[in-house]
Amino acid sequence: MFSRTPKAKGPEEMVRQADEYRIGNTVEQSFTTAFSLYRKAASKGYARAQYLLGTMYESGHGIQQSYREAAKWYEKAAENDDLDGMCSLAFLYESGLGVKRSRSYAIEMYEKAAIAGNARAQSNLGLIYMDPTGAEHSDHAAVTWFQKGNLGGNASAQTNLGRMYEKGLEVKRSCETASVLFKKAAKQGNTAAKRFLAGLYLFGLGVDRSETVARHLYLEAARWGDRYAMAELEREAEPDESYMPSLKKTDDPGRQLLYGLAYLDGVRTGNSVATAMYWLEQSAKAGNTTAMYVLGQIYENGYCTEKSPRTAAKWYRWGADKGNGPCAYNLAYLYESGTGLDRSDNLAFEFYRKASGSECDDDAKSDALFALGSMYADGIGTERSYDLALSTIKASADLGHAGAQFAVGKLLLKRKDDAEAARYLRMAADQGDGRALELLSAMD
Repeated sequence: MFSRTPKAKGPEEMVRQADEYRIGNTVEQSFTTAFSLYRKAASKGYARAQYLLGTMYESGHGIQQSYREAAKWYEKAAENDDLDGMCSLAFLYESGLGVKRSRSYAIEMYEKAAIAGNARAQSNLGLIYMDPTGAEHSDHAAVTWFQKGNLGGNASAQTNLGRMYEKGLEVKRSCETASVLFKKAAKQGNTAAKRFLAGLYLFGLGVDRSETVARHLYLEAARWGDRYAMAELEREAEPDESYMPSLKKTDDPGRQLLYGLAYLDGVRTGNSVATAMYWLEQSAKAGNTTAMYVLGQIYENGYCTEKSPRTAAKWYRWGADKGNGPCAYNLAYLYESGTGLDRSDNLAFEFYRKASGSECDDDAKSDALFALGSMYADGIGTERSYDLALSTIKASADLGHAGAQFAVGKLLLKRKDDAEAARYLRMAADQGDGRALELLSAMD
């Protein structure tokens, strides 16, 4: 049961309660209630509430989406020296969303927030200077602002600075430094960073060459709908630039997903989480299960927003019910671990089984089969069956899952099938499984 939230008094308390309703961890998530509380606090002149109210209008949470209203509240927040308000107002002027486009005013507002230490403003400002078609183009200025944004932990700045080091633009070329920056951004969920890092692993630039790691990173990016990563995996020509966000709205769920990713990554356009969430949710509501998976990942891991496993589960459940394997797998894990949900071995088993039978990439399917086989082996969420455990884990092993290959080897050793056991253990050992190497040594 959720706890009853006492009536808020001052604007700070209103914002705290609104945050709880927006995130949905301690109370039932309600964007409508959050919007109402933010509006009350904003009307009292509280800058933080004015900024957050602007994000509700920009993302369409709790109210009909309106860039014009968002700009109005961001301007009020900026006038009250809220740095996030300044940055978001600059983004709208840079993009011409809800206001007449003004690159000069956007730069002015970005600089004001960036000089005061706002990492997102520093990153977006660097991107403006990085643009070779802009009158303000300056790689030196771009590097300077990306470096500041990196120090502030901004994933977009880290990704773009990594690109500068990879290409040697205004810095000494260093793929090793680029890889470090891409790794930092990738940990924060930046899809472009994963793709760039995959390229370094593929060719052994700044890192030990590993086609396995490269493929894994491309797969992660592809599951988020990254078209360049998909092209790499399918050995196709890179897609054109036609998916870039425009000022016109679109009803195409695939394009909405790509817009969301672009605004989230902040590599091809300015970074704005609120606008990214708007496009991702539009895509998901139109039935795009990849967008549902991305939203689940964002909330589960706290990428660019507060963690909310309960909200993540909502998006995963929707995607799982529509046949998305990774959604079903992640939902099963949340049930198995009791993260954000009441722990349920039966539901975990159900969704692992659903994931294993869905159409998805081999890595995702092998993960689901291994988890399902382990539950058969331990009798968790289902009746124990060593035969089903072996056949299911073997199916995972045959798809290349190193842990499953090791497990099959152990199970076959118990059944005295040493030759077949050794074959699977060698597969696992070839992928670097030390346990498999130890067992093989003991068998010799």
